[in-house]
Amino acid sequence: MGMERDLLKATWSYNGNLEPLCEVEDLEDLFLVTVDLPRVKKEDVEVHTTRNTLEVTARMSNAVCWEHWGVVQKKIAFQAFKKLIRLPEPIAPEQAEATLKNGVLRIALPKIRQKVSIKLV
Repeated sequence: MGMERDLLKATWSYNGNLEPLCEVEDLEDLFLVTVDLPRVKKEDVEVHTTRNTLEVTARMSNAVCWEHWGVVQKKIAFQAFKKLIRLPEPIAPEQAEATLKNGVLRIALPKIRQKVSIKLV
């Protein structure tokens, strides 16, 4: 029972959302985040950012129900994705851009670059 609970906890949050697959690429001046969101329409996606985090929430057009899952016999239904990502460097949230095409969400998050002048003594 404990292993099953850990497996479900790793995949489903307590509110029935599924955590989507995602990739964070660290490019020189930005982070490019790719999130798989099958069965999701553009108007059902919400993206929120702060200087250090990215949160993606998306409602599916139709709920998905799995009645048999490996050797564990469970009936699990979900109709939303939710993912919170902590970013390794600060970003400029107001400059972020996102596109959704064929169930793949791509988010460009420009890094904050601060130039500091060093005074020579």
